[in-house]
Amino acid sequence: MAGGGLMWLAAALAVAGILLLRASWARPVRSTPLNLCAWLTLLAAAIIGGVEAGAWGMAVTALVATGAAMLLLAKAVFEQPRWKRPAKQPREVDGSGNDPKTGLSCGIVTFLLAGPIALAVSTLFALAARIALIATGASEADGNVAVLGLVPLVWPILAFALLMFERRKTQFLVTGALAIATLLPVVLVGGQA
Repeated sequence: MAGGGLMWLAAALAVAGILLLRASWARPVRSTPLNLCAWLTLLAAAIIGGVEAGAWGMAVTALVATGAAMLLLAKAVFEQPRWKRPAKQPREVDGSGNDPKTGLSCGIVTFLLAGPIALAVSTLFALAARIALIATGASEADGNVAVLGLVPLVWPILAFALLMFERRKTQFLVTGALAIATLLPVVLVGGQA
């Protein structure tokens, strides 16, 4: 990463903020002081990156934080939080020898919902916003820029919301409702725009 010492400090603070969030969220009850400290660390990282290299510095800092979060999430897919694990009790297993409630399949479904499915729904949302902008008189170029700006904004918000729901049924309902609500304008008006 090119840049002065402040960029390295911003990157280190970005990674530290993500690690603090992970430490807070790994607890049975989330720690408000630890959450606040983590978010302030991430804010400081973004500010330092912006002071050092403007928008480019903030983008690099965000990429470092995102990379750290992706590494932690990739590791977390294959494990269950300690506070949810049963204490040395025998678990019921299905015929394949896998625990149906804590198996790898639950992690994969969660990853697919918060990852590619949330990305697809976010893209539909951005396309619906593009159609709405063009219908109100905006130029096609403005609509295209709106798509490019909305997808990276809506995707993490939707993924975060999905990960906060404890019931799988609620995750599917929210994802499906948003997909249908955004798919209708894309299909109905998309061919005419």
